[in-house]
Amino acid sequence: MIASTNGKDIGTFGINKAIDSILSKTNLHHITPHGLRHTHAIMLLESGVDIKTVSDRLGHATINMTADVYLHVTKKHETESVLKSILKINRWAKGGQTYSTTV
Repeated sequence: MIASTNGKDIGTFGINKAIDSILSKTNLHHITPHGLRHTHAIMLLESGVDIKTVSDRLGHATINMTADVYLHVTKKHETESVLKSILKINRWAKGGQTYSTTV
């Protein structure tokens, strides 16, 4: 809930109106509060924040819910995960180090 100056909930319409007012002064396209939430989650995942932290931040009941909604959206996340795994295996193979799940 977001309250106006009189303490009443401004509701979805009021939030969208405020966002549109700000965006009208920029070259950015319309985005809904849900779109902002989605963008935020994707940006967190792409920057390397773990899925548990993102799930907690979004208030999801399970990590699976977060993964089902957000992980399929970005190929960058998938590509980076594969590359990290390859680097780990290469380091292990070349150095004889114990294989670890951390980079």
